[in-house]
Amino acid sequence: MAYSIDNGVTYQPYSDGAIMSASSAKAHFRDPYVFFNKETKKMTMYLAEDDKIGVYTSGDGKNFNYVGATPLNSGALNGKDLGLIECPNLKTMCDTTTGTTKTVMFFGANGYNYGQTSGSYYMVGHLDDNGVFVAEQQPKRVDDGSDYYASNYFQTSDNTNILSIGWLGNWGYSCKKIVDANNEQSYKLGSLSLAHQLNLTKVNGEYTMASSLVKPYDSLTKTVKDTINTSQLFKDNDGYYQLLDTQRWTSQNFYLQMTNKKKGTVCGNIHLSFKQKDSTVDLNYNADTGYYTVTRQTKNIADSDANTEYNKKFVEQSGVVNPNVFKLHVYTDKTSVEFEFENSGRTYSLLKYSTEENLLFNIETDSENDLFYSMSNIDNK
Repeated sequence: MAYSIDNGVTYQPYSDGAIMSASSAKAHFRDPYVFFNKETKKMTMYLAEDDKIGVYTSGDGKNFNYVGATPLNSGALNGKDLGLIECPNLKTMCDTTTGTTKTVMFFGANGYNYGQTSGSYYMVGHLDDNGVFVAEQQPKRVDDGSDYYASNYFQTSDNTNILSIGWLGNWGYSCKKIVDANNEQSYKLGSLSLAHQLNLTKVNGEYTMASSLVKPYDSLTKTVKDTINTSQLFKDNDGYYQLLDTQRWTSQNFYLQMTNKKKGTVCGNIHLSFKQKDSTVDLNYNADTGYYTVTRQTKNIADSDANTEYNKKFVEQSGVVNPNVFKLHVYTDKTSVEFEFENSGRTYSLLKYSTEENLLFNIETDSENDLFYSMSNIDNK
């Protein structure tokens, strides 16, 4: 623990050592989150402890006592645990539809038992008399992507919407041998996501966190817009209309809007491809089911096991089935790709390894889906 008496310019340690220590050198005992509990009038600390989150309270902020825990093992999660728990966080949020106030616990975990990788999760519930979180429903992912982890959460005032930023990385490959354009180790542990705005709402009797990207509109330059109609195109040998095949700068904002005048709703398959000499990311969306598949490859991971982990295919549900208008936001740069399915509350963020300045973008569909698109460079200078 450290303190400041000059408004945070400098900090002084409270003591020569930690105010708390783990039971052993091998014990999982990390990522303290501390807040003042207005009900108990005490400081409350949440600690990641293997497959549970331990809860400690203190009257002076220096001496903490154990008061309970929130278990996240297989017994608490219907037989499927979430592996090692990290980065607990607690927020109070207001349901945007009913005005009900709920407590939300966020944490990092591994979704291998659910066909997913590591990610940021949340649970909705309440606090007991000691300030221990009691879950009322099963965990859900904050972002569906493969690399949204160790997230931070910020509220401008009590019970308001949350802004979240995640680490785009995964211990399965981020800490392995990553090489640059000269085939030299680059020691890059990943990147940071765009800010995500999180809103709590109740859908079909269960609370859900809607995620949307905070878009960098002030940084967009060299915008190009156009409309492509499939009635003016012919299908290729694979049965797809090639709607767009263009080269852009690697830091790019894509906005895609699709309609289907012939069938009334967007249907069939839509395929997006982002290609560079050393990196490829593909998204295949099925409008008839709402499911989409994300695959990727890179030449910049030198470790074979890490490369296998990075290349895994993931299938997620967008929540968008045969829409009248399909709307998708995409943001890319050398280190990331982030998707937002507009109006569904779902985002997908992933880490990308590339050293290339240019990006080849392709979009195709096997149904009569017309496309309106807008492309802009993201310029932070």
